[in-house]
Amino acid sequence: MRPIFGKLAKVCCCFWATKQVGRRQISSEDYLVVSRELTVALKFIEDIVALVMEKTNPGNGKIPSGKKTRRNFLLYMVGSSFTSVVIGYLFPQVSQSREVDLETLCSLFPYNSRCQNYLPGVEGLDLNGKAIQVNTLLTTAIPGIPIPVKGLPDGSVDYLIIKDGPKIAEYAISPICTHLGCTVKWHPQENHFICPCHGSQYDSQGKVIHGPARRSLPLLTVVVVKENQVRLVDVPPAKDLR
Repeated sequence: MRPIFGKLAKVCCCFWATKQVGRRQISSEDYLVVSRELTVALKFIEDIVALVMEKTNPGNGKIPSGKKTRRNFLLYMVGSSFTSVVIGYLFPQVSQSREVDLETLCSLFPYNSRCQNYLPGVEGLDLNGKAIQVNTLLTTAIPGIPIPVKGLPDGSVDYLIIKDGPKIAEYAISPICTHLGCTVKWHPQENHFICPCHGSQYDSQGKVIHGPARRSLPLLTVVVVKENQVRLVDVPPAKDLR
């Protein structure tokens, strides 16, 4: 009985060790020891199954083919169960759901019911560094005329899009030319963004209308209007809303 208790102790140690590996609390060298002990533990399980089969089949010691099939089935079942438990201990994050933080949730879904009292992202600023007030902005905003906005950590100047209403669109555009990366400028006389490097042109929503650029200006931020603020979220929208 003593060897059996010893092997049972090894099984328990394997469970504990694999959990520590999953938590990154033991080293890779110790993991090799754990692997060897796992092999011993699995062999012990196989011996137990074999012992049970022999007890249920007394006689000349030979196991009929039908019993062998049953034995193999039991081995597969026990081995699969043991492996599942080990995987659960090694990678607990796979089986445990984690609640998404409000910043991530409200950046992706700003109109979710949980985001009514939460302001994601950063506050939009004008070129003078003053916070943009939505009610003031919309009194002078003209649909089709982009409005420069700052506020993102990289210090970039992006453009709010004004739609009919007037109202602020759910996205902003980055004035980075998709040809070779130059910064395009808004030309109110032509009502276009024009690249100073190679002459690519884009309309007021950033759609390419003249090459050599072939792609529209990128949508780098989602604009959320809440509590009279323009909020800039440094996450591209799920699809092009233009």
